[in-house]
Amino acid sequence: MPRPRSAPKMIQRSKKHIVLFLPHRANPAEGVRVAADLTPLELLQIATFPVQEGYEVHLVDAMIHEDYLEQLMELCEGALLFASSCILGYQVAHGAEVARVVRERFPDLPIIWGGWFPSCYPRQYFVEGIADAVALGQGEMTFWEVVQALENGTPLDDVPGLALWRDGEMVKTASRVIVGFDKIPPVPWHLLEFEKYVELQNDPGSMKVRHRYPDPLDWKEGEPFRGFSFFSSYGCPEPCTFCCSPIVTSRRWKAIAGDALAEDLLELQDRFKFNIVRFQDANFGVAEKRSNAFCEKLIEHGSPFHWNATYEIETVARYKESSVDLLGDSRMHLAVMGAEAGSEEQQTNIKKKIDLEDHLTLALDRLYDRKITTGCTWIIGYPGESQESMLQTLRMAAMIKLRYKGSASDIFPFRAIPGSEDYETALKLGYEPPTALEEWGSHLEYKLEYDDVHLPPLVERMWKRYHATASLYDGHIHEGSRGFRSLLGRIAAWRLGHNNYAFPIEQKMLAAWVRVSGQTSKDKIQQDRASGVTPHPVGS
Repeated sequence: MPRPRSAPKMIQRSKKHIVLFLPHRANPAEGVRVAADLTPLELLQIATFPVQEGYEVHLVDAMIHEDYLEQLMELCEGALLFASSCILGYQVAHGAEVARVVRERFPDLPIIWGGWFPSCYPRQYFVEGIADAVALGQGEMTFWEVVQALENGTPLDDVPGLALWRDGEMVKTASRVIVGFDKIPPVPWHLLEFEKYVELQNDPGSMKVRHRYPDPLDWKEGEPFRGFSFFSSYGCPEPCTFCCSPIVTSRRWKAIAGDALAEDLLELQDRFKFNIVRFQDANFGVAEKRSNAFCEKLIEHGSPFHWNATYEIETVARYKESSVDLLGDSRMHLAVMGAEAGSEEQQTNIKKKIDLEDHLTLALDRLYDRKITTGCTWIIGYPGESQESMLQTLRMAAMIKLRYKGSASDIFPFRAIPGSEDYETALKLGYEPPTALEEWGSHLEYKLEYDDVHLPPLVERMWKRYHATASLYDGHIHEGSRGFRSLLGRIAAWRLGHNNYAFPIEQKMLAAWVRVSGQTSKDKIQQDRASGVTPHPVGS
């Protein structure tokens, strides 16, 4: 990270100004940037009360502000507080790095953290000296009360929902009651520099783009992307053991009513002219009536944009046919779904309990038939998981990939996420977690790391070859003639259908073609358009 080039300018500001910062989600030094439709919603949400009450709020996002450090050094002069948020991944390391610079330059400036990772792992922020308080869970009300306490000089100990450092130990204040969106002021959208995100969506520059969702099937070639993201609900009622949400949100789910949500987005679309909406909800489709009301309102107004969201497989399986029809008619183009385990035994262990025999394909068929792309994710290597269970997940993922060509069926090695039930289980089984924030976030994509998961050699080999095979099957290669690529695709289809990854001759053929012809896309910009969250590595 670059250091500030010069001392900050001395500027005159009201005491009532607040600085919010969103760290990089991926390391630009490695030539990677996440999709630019991911806007800083978490910071816009906590800005709601301060903006309503007249505070001057400054939002700096490292993704769109190349001079973010210089901006922060200027803005933090005389500020009431500096606040940041992050999720597990590179954001943890980058956010901590920036906070250390802020603390060094402004040692008396209060630093407040929130977000999924700090909520689950607050102590490390105090140990490393970069936090005066960490918000635990839902942040809007907590942040507003922190702002008022700092403004009035009252102790933060009286603010519910915080972790604090007192006499060399971390303490937690009273629990915070989760509230609905009706208790939170409107989002201050004027703080969002939307056109800068649009520019990055359409011009990745020298970066390759990850986390890029696939285009809608009826997308007009050459049409500029104007992707917009939105929070319509908080929390998730599911008890999944690999996720920290059950502990952070107490399995509570608060959502904007369906018709009101549609009206909000229609108004925002008229303002920002976006053509795709990504819901960043943990679980959008919990309530069928809400989903229907949202879709019906969009259809009534001509559905002026495509949209995508996370739905549970069992949710789609239980919906009425008419409800699923509404999803397609309202221009939903992608459903991101977590299958997570391919064996009934492991489904029970992780408390997911998907009916793999009937409901998995029922849900995917329903969406696929309505030209809604499906994106399935799977996990292997859970604490105590048997090799046979992992192999069954590989078989199920391959079956889904073969059946729904072009839709993701991505497999990730298990990662022990702080705050989850499986994290505690992993610790009991000998897992040694990182000891510093830099280590927690030092990897570009934590879901790709598997050195400490200790996958069985057979599983690891098949997992790598599966993803390479899936890439060939979906046509995610550009080398060679159309006939050559078609041949590789047919071989890949056979492998997926027979769950046989031995003697990967087609991968060797591709490597030989690249070597002889000199043709390669390795150094070109790679825009991953799979519906999962990682690119598919060819040649593993």
